[in-house]
Amino acid sequence: MNTLDAVTLPDDIWWEDEIDWTPVEQTVEYSTTGALLIDLATKQAGRPITLIGDERTAWITRATALALQALAAVPGKQMTLVIHGQQFTVMFRHEEMKALDTEPLVRITPPDDSDYYILKALKLMAV
Repeated sequence: MNTLDAVTLPDDIWWEDEIDWTPVEQTVEYSTTGALLIDLATKQAGRPITLIGDERTAWITRATALALQALAAVPGKQMTLVIHGQQFTVMFRHEEMKALDTEPLVRITPPDDSDYYILKALKLMAV
């Protein structure tokens, strides 16, 4: 089961950038004498975790969308993410536009908490 704190996430949500991240950070520059300076380090945190869905996958109820919105509304909140059997301590990536992106599957007025939404993107980072 996929969860973000107490909020259940869809089983078919896709971790878009799972393989893209590397923990190695490297800078290369030349000194004033012309010597090559290479600085290598292991990143301590900040791994992006972007979970996505579309109109065929990652449906959630409006109640779940509102619960995710409530988590995103707390500045600096650290949460436990369990995704496909792996566990991470995460925060929302608020520096990006729309750290949480949902869309109603069908627009119904007034909306009901049982109406379905598409979880288009959930942008987190491991801390």
